[in-house]
Amino acid sequence: MGSLPEVGYFLAEWYLPELTEQSVDEVVAKLDVAAISVSDEGTPVRLVVTLAVPTDEVLYGVFGAESPDIVTTTCQRAGIPHQRLSAHVGTRIREEPLAAMVEKSCTRTGVEPEPAPQ
Repeated sequence: MGSLPEVGYFLAEWYLPELTEQSVDEVVAKLDVAAISVSDEGTPVRLVVTLAVPTDEVLYGVFGAESPDIVTTTCQRAGIPHQRLSAHVGTRIREEPLAAMVEKSCTRTGVEPEPAPQ
């Protein structure tokens, strides 16, 4: 069994005037199709998450890929070249509420959680 290639995470930024939920959906669909196309050619890339900030007219996308060039190729193929690309991106995405995580941690360690301030 071969080893998996090293994957880095890259943050792409787009300035999109009049950013709407529909326009975000369209951009994400184009990026997903382009990522599949680029991956099928032997350079794996995946759009991991997007974050829209309509008040700033900005869309962010985190990609998993071996290099920033692969992300650039993906965005260009989608017809949406990024305005900025940052490397060495780390994320902390919680899939459950913080209170539930604290409760589990306290149960595991035997520590009593402090009551919430009134």
